[in-house]
Amino acid sequence: MKKKLIVVAALIIVIGGVLLYLNHMNYWPFQDEKAAGIPDGEIKSVDTTSKKDELSLLLAANGEIAYNIKAKSMSVYFDVYDRDKRVRHDIVTEGMSEENTQMSENLIWGIPGFDVFNATEIRVIISQDGASAHASYAIPKGVFVDGENSGAETHAFEDGKIEKGKEYVLEAWSISKKGGMESSSVFSKDSLKDKDRTVILYVVFK
Repeated sequence: MKKKLIVVAALIIVIGGVLLYLNHMNYWPFQDEKAAGIPDGEIKSVDTTSKKDELSLLLAANGEIAYNIKAKSMSVYFDVYDRDKRVRHDIVTEGMSEENTQMSENLIWGIPGFDVFNATEIRVIISQDGASAHASYAIPKGVFVDGENSGAETHAFEDGKIEKGKEYVLEAWSISKKGGMESSSVFSKDSLKDKDRTVILYVVFK
């Protein structure tokens, strides 16, 4: 009898732990309309390696993020810096509401072409619960100047708790005639000053 009680107690603990995990990660049966596998208030870079197909070969760069957050706005921006001076600040797409609204979405973006430094357009798809919205942004001519030392970085952020007002980098381009130092933050003043031009595609929640 005592052994049975121990077994039952152990099963209750295990089942309870599993249910708590499923609830925390927003998996079924607790998912509702939220992005599965993402805890409330967090952002995550989605591994698209397994999704690659013939269409991905037509993209110079692409990525996908997922997030669950209550916010008034989600905005995707395209910024251009000459050294540490911002010379362009464009909205690629945004969603806004007067009050905090549950945003549980997958944001998929892609840059058509074969050379990320000859990019002319950015395409964005925001999907939620089977519905999706599309947006495109034409990159102005002359944004990508010549430079011997150029580099591009995708999803330059760590998965985890979303900090409202923080820039989450989707793609960043650095262009310089000489080698520049590495920096942990694309937006740091030292990093920007060290490059002739920095171009940044990023998302902000408020």
